[in-house]
Amino acid sequence: MPSSGLGSPALLRLMQLSSSLCPIGAFAYSQGLETAVERGWVTTERALAQWMSGLGEHALARLDLPLLARAHDAARDEDVPRLVAIGQQVLANREARELMEQERQLGRSLASLLETLGAPLAHHFCRHERASYVVCFALGAVHFGVGVELGMTGFCFAWCEQQVSAAARLIPLGHMAAQRALSEVLEQVPDWVAHARCVPDDEIGSSTPGLGMSAAWHETQYTRLFRS
Repeated sequence: MPSSGLGSPALLRLMQLSSSLCPIGAFAYSQGLETAVERGWVTTERALAQWMSGLGEHALARLDLPLLARAHDAARDEDVPRLVAIGQQVLANREARELMEQERQLGRSLASLLETLGAPLAHHFCRHERASYVVCFALGAVHFGVGVELGMTGFCFAWCEQQVSAAARLIPLGHMAAQRALSEVLEQVPDWVAHARCVPDDEIGSSTPGLGMSAAWHETQYTRLFRS
């Protein structure tokens, strides 16, 4: 397996996988942030950092990252049934229809990209009803020789960058303020990853009622820029 050290091909491929230029359509989703802005919950740089920090601690670190780690192990073992089961678990924990659709659509899109890039297991998820972005990100990490913790870190960066990008269009937030918020939240990523590595199977799950309500309300929001 290629090294994941500084300047290694694996690290560069993780950057490719985590980039906002990755053509899977992530820019079309706000993950409930649009309604949070509409309702006045997130209207400043400080509020954005708090919103992201809360989701990172109570959702990513307790749900997405632990399942990504398990998907990484399953992908390494080429265990497709296990990957499908993990994808189903991810989807079952999405609190609203739009969040579930986002998870499935991004998963299918990433699977199609990975198939193009030669990932041998990706074709199983290109049109699968249980396709999951979390699972397919793990597939990509394994295909590119990226270790599990570095892969989890890249996943967090992709999520943080997407949230800040959405906020810059919604609040509106200036470029400097957006980068300050991003910098503040990125400092917490190592803690999210460390916590995720310790979550036992029977404790995987998120507790983010604000996200759930925001995402559900977004389904009927009158004016929308984003799909979630």
